[in-house]
Amino acid sequence: MEFTRIGKTEKQTGKDAFYRLYKEAVTDREVPYCAMEQEVFEQFFFEEDSHPELHKVSVVAAEGTAAASGCFVGKEERAYITLILVDKKHRRTGLGGKILSELEKILIKESGVQKIEAVFFNPMTLSWEVPGHLGCEHPNAPGVDVSGAGYLFLKNNGYRDYAMQNSYFLPLSKYDPPKSIEDRLKTLKENKINITIYDKKIHKGMEEMLERLANPMWIRDIPGEPSVEEGGRPILIAEKDSVVLGFTGPMACQENGRGYFAGIAVDEAARGMGVAKTLFSLLCVNLKELGASYMTLFTGENNQARNIYEEAGFKIVKTWADMRKTRKE
Repeated sequence: MEFTRIGKTEKQTGKDAFYRLYKEAVTDREVPYCAMEQEVFEQFFFEEDSHPELHKVSVVAAEGTAAASGCFVGKEERAYITLILVDKKHRRTGLGGKILSELEKILIKESGVQKIEAVFFNPMTLSWEVPGHLGCEHPNAPGVDVSGAGYLFLKNNGYRDYAMQNSYFLPLSKYDPPKSIEDRLKTLKENKINITIYDKKIHKGMEEMLERLANPMWIRDIPGEPSVEEGGRPILIAEKDSVVLGFTGPMACQENGRGYFAGIAVDEAARGMGVAKTLFSLLCVNLKELGASYMTLFTGENNQARNIYEEAGFKIVKTWADMRKTRKE
């Protein structure tokens, strides 16, 4: 079987074939991803990206019978599988395994890594639709949809689960904080802990707390968020004597109505007092007031944070597997 590498400068034929396969898979609900216009699709898979050192790799089989895409970033120790598609007439012929193998060979050769993953860290983030909720989307698929055919396909081609992620959904139109939050707020105030909007001029210790939490994305993005007065997005914090003990945000209502926030965390010294559950409930209230109609998020199957989300009324709508394969040439 002949495979062709496709990219920004290659002939349009391969791009057209890849897009046709994607459009058919989305229309037939074989994948959970959102529909894209062809121009947007080609930009996503083939054009240069703003992400530093991102290298996109896509291949198509002869006559457009299958397509596969992945990527790698700079000196990271892993490469990523983004999407594998096979035309319905050519399934169960071994074609899927062959094009996956071809993609793996290119990724390994060009990146120099031996580990390939299908995981939420993939910088090529495919948006997906929330089942049963028309128009509600989440901007990143955090792994492989365990209800789809691709999950068993990857298992049968040497990929193994190493974590499970659950995606949660909550409509905000009728959201009200649980009564327990009032009691928690009262207890926190008795301990001189306040929930308020972060103000760099008043509050201190944010960067130090983020360093202790050791989340690279938060360390990069949260301190750089402009103040509300300067047009920045509000960040909700718990503070005592003006020292930050926890945060959630930045908060924003996206164009599709989704309530956005980058994360939620509480410093170890302030845990066990209900700070996280209080912050999260008030996050939902604030996003609703900002005009958001729904929220989506994901977290690990064994992450204790799921208790926070479930108490707030979030329901699991999809489960994903983080998968990994280590290949030796």
